[in-house]
Amino acid sequence: MLARVSTPASRTDDGRTLARVRSAERAVLDRLVATGALQPSDLEAALDATIRPAPAAGKHDAATARAGKSAMTATTGPFLPSITLAEPGTSTTAGPASADLLVTALLGEGGMGVVHMASQRSLDRSVAIKRPTTESGDALVDEARVMARVEHPNVAPVYALGRDANDRPVLVMKRVQGASFRELLKDEAHAAWPPLVTRWGDRERAALGILGEVADALELAHARRIVHRDVKPENVMVGEFGEVYLLDWGIARRLDEPESATGDIVGTPGYMAPEMVLAPDTVDARTDVYLLGATLHEVLTKTLRHRGSSLYETLGMALASEPVAYGTDVPEDLAALANAATSLDRDARPQSAAAFRRALRDHERHREALELVRDAREALAPLADRSLALADPGALPRLSEAGASIAAALRAFPESVVVRAARTEHAVLSIERDLALESPGAARAHLAGLPSPRPDLEQRIEALETRLARAKASEAALAAAHAESDTSSTLRARTLMLAAAFLPVVLATVLVRTTGLFGGATLTAENMRWTDAGLVGLLLVAMFVGRKRLFGNRANRMLSWLGALGALSLPASNTLGLFFGEPPAEVLAHTYVMVGYAFAAAAFYLHPRFALGAVAALATAWLLAVYPDRAALLSTTGMIGNIAVLIGGVIAYGERRAA
Repeated sequence: MLARVSTPASRTDDGRTLARVRSAERAVLDRLVATGALQPSDLEAALDATIRPAPAAGKHDAATARAGKSAMTATTGPFLPSITLAEPGTSTTAGPASADLLVTALLGEGGMGVVHMASQRSLDRSVAIKRPTTESGDALVDEARVMARVEHPNVAPVYALGRDANDRPVLVMKRVQGASFRELLKDEAHAAWPPLVTRWGDRERAALGILGEVADALELAHARRIVHRDVKPENVMVGEFGEVYLLDWGIARRLDEPESATGDIVGTPGYMAPEMVLAPDTVDARTDVYLLGATLHEVLTKTLRHRGSSLYETLGMALASEPVAYGTDVPEDLAALANAATSLDRDARPQSAAAFRRALRDHERHREALELVRDAREALAPLADRSLALADPGALPRLSEAGASIAAALRAFPESVVVRAARTEHAVLSIERDLALESPGAARAHLAGLPSPRPDLEQRIEALETRLARAKASEAALAAAHAESDTSSTLRARTLMLAAAFLPVVLATVLVRTTGLFGGATLTAENMRWTDAGLVGLLLVAMFVGRKRLFGNRANRMLSWLGALGALSLPASNTLGLFFGEPPAEVLAHTYVMVGYAFAAAAFYLHPRFALGAVAALATAWLLAVYPDRAALLSTTGMIGNIAVLIGGVIAYGERRAA
């Protein structure tokens, strides 16, 4: 059951409202007390008991005097048939023979009438009969006719209206068995609660459902131009099967009939709308909406909407109708509805009972949204208290689940402060996770979803972006340096270049020197020049074709130029030796010595495999010096061996760098 503490909302009041009620209404209150219509000696009773009009003469006094009839006979009028009652203590045989109603027990007594239970013999059922306690029965007749006009499932049906043997009005209506809404609100252990909870789901839904059915009855009453003026939990009866009835239409006003000119205040002070105090003749359907709001207030807080230290102060509070600051446990939409319905400005209230009922039904939808928020907060709780690290893989499912619940709640209840706060909490935790995972882009996306700026989070995101940018720049510099020194990417290109440059020369040399073409069987300066020219040409072509790979970075450019210079140094050495007239065999011997030193340097600085080339080259130089007459064969064999070692060494060096 909703039972929360509420406190008055702070609002500056200049005191004029209370002074106004004390000066303008006190005379009316004093007259009500003087006539006996109001007994304010009991403060509790005065605040939640109904103030009824002061007793007055019958409506038809003049006509009655002219006709020589009693006031009561005139009051009941010619259209009320006689109803014969058998009073308590009489038997059906001792009582009137035509008595269909046998009065059996007292059900209740109020300021204007007394209600008995009676047995209706003709239909074998129990009914309720109501008779006036004052000399005039006009109020009871009016009440009966109002109830008959408001035929609704939430209004107890009227069975008959007539007069008894003493010419007093008698109202026969359905006997409602159950408990008043007031009893249920005060007693959570009441026996009537279990079936209501079964029907509605829980006490809160049941209480709001009961209030919604009261609003249904008022909607029809307002359509019939009738204002109840005394809606409160005490006047709502909940039957044994959960049926809801709005009772006590005794001070209801028919808007299509003129109001009494007495200006009497009627209603219950603890619930009264301001116009009921200041201008009773101006009440309309929105007055009943106010009373619905005051009843909702009691559902939410278990206290009266207006409770002053005196009756006058209580009515002054009704005139002021200040908004209430409800506790955080009260659903915000119900708090807003209660304040709107009890607004001082009638135009600010829901403009009909139907609108009030729709607001209650909207709460059910909103309640589902708030339950989604509650589930989301439960999922986020381990992240909020850091019992689960934000960077932990288990955090993502929780954030996703909570985000889906909050998104659904926003669609159902976008104006909710609670839902919007949950969205903010989720976004902040998501940003915290993004920062923990160093994902500034995702953090900025979540930051954009926040309803208000968060400079602290903005600064943290900027700091992360700066740090990541510096780290990225450092990595880029390292990658560039590595790329500039990487030679593995051009391993294949260099190998192909060497093969393209040297193998054709070797094949041509072997062909020339083994077949005797161009005098190739004998090593001469001429065929050496042709061999060197072919080597240079093929080397240049290979370098041009593979230039993008061979000269892609600094290290490759260095290796490629060193290789090219090394390769070109051989024909250059041959050409220089021949220019000075050295014999071809001696020129080649010098060249192979130079090649041997080059391979030795490569073996020392690049890869040990180049040492084989050094051995082969120096051995070839020695053989050329010892056997100059076999220079063609020795140079060809040495060339093949050196090229093979060169290609193998280049491959081995590249593989090592790649590893």
